[in-house]
Amino acid sequence: MAQKVDILRIIKEDILRIMGETKRARISLSSIKEEISASDFYISKAISALEDESLIKSEKDFIKLTEKGQKKAENIAKRHLSIENYFRKTRSIDKAHKVTDVLEHYISEEVANNITELSTLKGSGVPLIKLEINKECVIADIMLEDSKLLERIISMGIFPGERIKVMSETSNAVIVKVKGKKIALDREIAKGVMVFRCEKL
Repeated sequence: MAQKVDILRIIKEDILRIMGETKRARISLSSIKEEISASDFYISKAISALEDESLIKSEKDFIKLTEKGQKKAENIAKRHLSIENYFRKTRSIDKAHKVTDVLEHYISEEVANNITELSTLKGSGVPLIKLEINKECVIADIMLEDSKLLERIISMGIFPGERIKVMSETSNAVIVKVKGKKIALDREIAKGVMVFRCEKL
């Protein structure tokens, strides 16, 4: 079952990331709205929440980071860039950015660090369907072109840096275990889940 998506949290993180990346003292609300695919209602709600948390201050049609917000925004932007750099090894800059935009909201700090460490390993891994039964490995990448399908897979807990174990196979699915959950993946999707073989870890 997919994780419940916290839309407000995602928009708040996106606002802070954008502000952390621009490194400007303040940014216009219109430019925030151009970059974030969400309704004005949710963006306004996120801005109010960030103000309540003392991370930003509003000034007419602009917002600026507080000292506390500056630190958080820089950390989010740094983490985003670290993850994006990993995906640039196998994708264009634009596609790496899009994958990172989806992934960064689902992973823990530990998994983000794992992704950074994966950069030290050579190659892009092998397809999950080539793994032996009962072997646990680390996910290297999810090579799926469909962004909605990619988001669904990530929301199930299947993402780079996470450990995955092949439990069994059927004619049309691969049964895997991730964080104690068993998930049946269509074989075509499993072909796009790249993993580092255990001996590489």
